[in-house]
Amino acid sequence: MTLTAPAATHPTADAPLPAGLRGYAVLLRRNPNARKLWLAQVVSQLGDWFNTIALLGLLVELTGNPAAGNLISVAQIVPVAIASLFLTGVVADRYDRKAIMMISSLARSAIALSFLLIRTQDTAWIAYAGTVAIAIGTAFYMPAASAALPNIVARNELPVAAMLGQTTFATMLFVGAFLGGAVTTLLGREAAFVANALSFLIAAWLVWRTRANFSAQRERQMLSGVSALRVLTEGVRYLKENTFVRNYLLAKPAVAWALGGFGLFGTYSLTIYGTGDFGTALLFAGRGIGAFISPLLVSGAASLQDTRRLHRFIVAGMGLAILGYFLFAFTRSPLAGMLCAGIAHWGNAWAMTLSSLIVQANTPDYVRGRVLALDNVGWAVVSALSNLIVASVAIRFTPQAGVLVAVALTVISVIGWLIEMRRMPTTPPLTAR
Repeated sequence: MTLTAPAATHPTADAPLPAGLRGYAVLLRRNPNARKLWLAQVVSQLGDWFNTIALLGLLVELTGNPAAGNLISVAQIVPVAIASLFLTGVVADRYDRKAIMMISSLARSAIALSFLLIRTQDTAWIAYAGTVAIAIGTAFYMPAASAALPNIVARNELPVAAMLGQTTFATMLFVGAFLGGAVTTLLGREAAFVANALSFLIAAWLVWRTRANFSAQRERQMLSGVSALRVLTEGVRYLKENTFVRNYLLAKPAVAWALGGFGLFGTYSLTIYGTGDFGTALLFAGRGIGAFISPLLVSGAASLQDTRRLHRFIVAGMGLAILGYFLFAFTRSPLAGMLCAGIAHWGNAWAMTLSSLIVQANTPDYVRGRVLALDNVGWAVVSALSNLIVASVAIRFTPQAGVLVAVALTVISVIGWLIEMRRMPTTPPLTAR
């Protein structure tokens, strides 16, 4: 099979990129537009962690509710899934993606300052309302950014750019959390909230400074004159008609069933390891390290010209995610759990990042925003269901049983995906060109 990515709309050197960190460095050096968007991702995700650390501590202190963190997670995931189902992808395809990204960043900056008003238990509702609002802003930003990327980087740069995004996200898991904790401890929660607001302002400025076509204008004109219903359902209909893209889009939710396992990191540390918050931190560090090294190991082999190799890495990643969480279920120490979490999220990052890369590269520009928004919906819904099921089993039986249920659901889902893949056409759709 051979993948053909949409043509880039900018001049960039055609020399192949090296693997690993060197490839990231070459991309950022020779493509200033990619560099600006990457910096926007870095500062905004760093600010997210400043906000999260400060907000969780403040809520527990004011309300005394140990489940405050779970409620914040729900407030972050559910609005994204609902908004992405139809609305945010449509907006990314119908309107200026650069403007969407800037407006979203500016709006989130203003909303982030609202957390400064949280002073008593009676004003704790602001935390949840503000989190929902910021999540909705993110739901508009992400499809626009992902849909624009194939137009901003050259065809041979797209795999490395996708890997860089995953590596940056993983880096922020531990670097961002550490810095957020340091700022909150040294300067106070108000400083963390202000820093988060400033991060969105800086991100908006970086996007504004990006001089590139964020969409293929010729394809964008295809949306004019169509009915509202057709626009809303275009992404779903495209996936229904396009088996190749649809099946790779389904890879992400197939492996997302495993993600219910990390919802029990705190439970394992407290009730099995007996190590308290320190053990929980080690488990999340293992998750972050695994997700960090994963794209580095595959970046040199992630060629859009060799779908079979990409497919093999996706399947291998699914296997590693299953193996990692299966072994994690039986761990009795935080170091063993950290190692297993690293293996699981090494594989999870392979499967999710590479499948999204194939979807991104093979979806035409005029509908790419909606398709990538649906990609996020599938992941969010399955991840939320997995966490609910795993939590229910863990409460009724044992934490080990909860993790093993997540593993079993992942095995069943992955087997179903592999069976469906055997019926798939051997070439990507011509519409992606």
